[in-house]
Amino acid sequence: MIELYFVRHGQASFGQPAYDRLSAVGERQAALLGRHFHKNGVRFDAVYSGALRRHVQTATIAMSQTNGDGSPDIIIDADFNEFDSSDQMMNRLYTVIQEDPLLSDQMKQIHTDHGAIGRIFDIAEKAEMMPVEVAARMRLMQQFRDRISGAIDNVVRKVGDNKKVVVFTSGGPTAAALRQTLATSREQTIRLGWELRNTSITVLRHHQEQLWLVLFNCVAHLEAQNDPGLITYI
Repeated sequence: MIELYFVRHGQASFGQPAYDRLSAVGERQAALLGRHFHKNGVRFDAVYSGALRRHVQTATIAMSQTNGDGSPDIIIDADFNEFDSSDQMMNRLYTVIQEDPLLSDQMKQIHTDHGAIGRIFDIAEKAEMMPVEVAARMRLMQQFRDRISGAIDNVVRKVGDNKKVVVFTSGGPTAAALRQTLATSREQTIRLGWELRNTSITVLRHHQEQLWLVLFNCVAHLEAQNDPGLITYI
């Protein structure tokens, strides 16, 4: 049996020219996550991170809070990166917002609005920022799901049995892992992805060649601060 902790990155820099870096809020979220692990005696046998800057920043900040715990080095694995076109879309969307004052006003609450991610993708599709050919997009999505499944298999194979592993990644890979676990439809998987909050913890258990859901989208480390501004979605 292996426990896999999927951690979504801290709040990124949406609304800035470069999306792929933590905001000040994201850095605080990551630090609170690491303190939560340390305080509650959560120890990991292996630490993985996607290769995107926000993944590595979140992992580095969080694990720095566990000094003295003997935490292993962070293993960078690009197979845990987000769906390839997502960051390109985020950066292009920044330009669109700058050129549309009405849209800019509507997006002011994007960081803490529960429906933010859904609206982002709706806007992206209307602005033709995502592949418009359905069959091509379905092929890309299948390749993405296969990449995440392969990355999970690789971790399971490498770490061995009776281990606890944390993976710092994005909403897309976590949702893909949930689809593999729960056999959800594409639409249900997208909806699950939209629910994922920054630095949320989703725990999957690998047992007898299957994945089982243990915990979904937990942000107890943020809720304990009694600061609604720490609960963010982007």
